[in-house]
Amino acid sequence: MNLVSVLNPRGQYPPINFIPMAPRLNSLDDKTVYIVDIRWPYTAQFTEQLKEVLSERYSHTKFVRREKAGPYGEADTELWDEIKAQGQGAILAIGH
Repeated sequence: MNLVSVLNPRGQYPPINFIPMAPRLNSLDDKTVYIVDIRWPYTAQFTEQLKEVLSERYSHTKFVRREKAGPYGEADTELWDEIKAQGQGAILAIGH
């Protein structure tokens, strides 16, 4: 009988280092929330409508819609810096 050695094709993944999420806001009153469109197909219409609906429901909150520059997987550091400086929350619309 012949023996055959087989290697696991999945390999071993490195451990995942989780980055904690920002704490939840107690209230949206008098806050600025960014709605970031990643520019996936048809998300422009969705994020515009989302901004309108949220603005009606949360009248004491300012919603700002922005489109992310560059491809999906690349950071838009200029936009991230704007959100950090002027916003208290963000909604990322990534499509699908």
